[in-house]
Amino acid sequence: MRQPTLCVLLVLATAPTLFAQSQVNTDPLRDTIRGAVAWIARQAVPVADVEGAVLFPASEGTKAPASTIVYGGTAGVLIFLENVAAVLDDKVARELADRAMKGLQSARHVGARGQVSWSGGGAMGTSGLYTGDAGVGQAFLVRHLLRGDAAALAAAIEVGDSLIASARTEGDELAWGNQSDIIFGSAGTALFLLELGQASKEQRFLDAAHAAGRGLVAEADQVASKADATRKLPIWMFQMGTKGRHMPNFSHGTAGVAYTLVRLGAELSDEKLVAAGKGGAEWLLEHAVADGASLKWAASEGGTPVYMGGWCHGPAGTGRLFLLLHAVTGEAQYLDAATKGAAFVVDYAANAEKQTADGKKPYVPPSFCCGVAGVVDYFCDLQRVTHDPAHVAFAKKAGSYIVDVAVADGDGKKWKNGQSVPGGPVAADSAGFNVELMLGAAGEALALLRLVTMEQGVDPVRAMPDRAVGVTKTTKK
Repeated sequence: MRQPTLCVLLVLATAPTLFAQSQVNTDPLRDTIRGAVAWIARQAVPVADVEGAVLFPASEGTKAPASTIVYGGTAGVLIFLENVAAVLDDKVARELADRAMKGLQSARHVGARGQVSWSGGGAMGTSGLYTGDAGVGQAFLVRHLLRGDAAALAAAIEVGDSLIASARTEGDELAWGNQSDIIFGSAGTALFLLELGQASKEQRFLDAAHAAGRGLVAEADQVASKADATRKLPIWMFQMGTKGRHMPNFSHGTAGVAYTLVRLGAELSDEKLVAAGKGGAEWLLEHAVADGASLKWAASEGGTPVYMGGWCHGPAGTGRLFLLLHAVTGEAQYLDAATKGAAFVVDYAANAEKQTADGKKPYVPPSFCCGVAGVVDYFCDLQRVTHDPAHVAFAKKAGSYIVDVAVADGDGKKWKNGQSVPGGPVAADSAGFNVELMLGAAGEALALLRLVTMEQGVDPVRAMPDRAVGVTKTTKK
């Protein structure tokens, strides 16, 4: 896995004129989703000596071994397959999900202290939601939630217990590694433990999530408010070696950690956690840049600002914090921020239609992390809150772009990624065909599945725990 390229591909959102002008109906969506399943199935790598078990590589043709984690590996693919099986009642996806489950089970190993793990022991994030064991546990949990699979729940519980055992404890606080963020760090791990506690009804997981929330509050840097220099507001840094870098948006910074604290606080009845999350949101509102009628946030503090539109470093992720705060508090300012961030994505999309010097329109990466699929996902949630026909229309147009740029490969469908935004946190090109959830076909097709279900009263899709925009009150003992 190429760690430095996480969450950095270009998010030009998507210009309406880049999409087919007719609204997408459900037949092209379902056909494309099933095509993605067919292509992903051909990328499966059999597990030696385990009948019927497979794992998935990050990309087509890679020489790197198949991985287990969400970002670049099998856990994310399993989450996609389980949702296709459940929502579309798709037999092919269900059977492939069974084989992927066997593959993940076969990759389980036990450490010297008796703790189970699936991570490869990388430099950071081995417990993380997207890069480590918490994400594998989330895949097991999704399978249980969609199928009522007791064995999958037992596997998720085993992951949760090992995460608790491996946590760094200080007083009544828990943490993992030196990162606080959603991708690698304690924020993402805490969200898995919260959902595991809710599903299993085991108090120890709720208590661990709560302790992780307290640890996140303690890890915040306190900075002066722009509105009142006598007040301090929390932000969360991303650690790069011995230095910290503030990337304010969802994947690596303040928006994602604040989201975690608001959700933990609201669902575990801890107003101090909610207040800390609101403090992070206040910092974001103070530092939002008005762009006409829209709001935007720089991908990173310091240097020349770069504004992106997607889940990782733009409003499609950061807006989730504001949608959650609106659900928790009912305050209009948060919904206003969420919709103004969405307006920036729409405006950015209009700019993306401008032709380049050679007369060609830019290719917009379709990926979930930093591209169009993440934008579709956000607008699906936004319309469930606002019921605004404009949000429905934009989501469908963005979805039709994903359908249109899919590459046929026999009976399968796959997507090519593209150049990251110039001047972004890391400039990298990923022109190959990826398999996995965040930069590959599993993510593009999962966004299309969200469109299939967008106007249903209750959303049947269950995926990563950082996507919720409402709250479920958890009764503590």
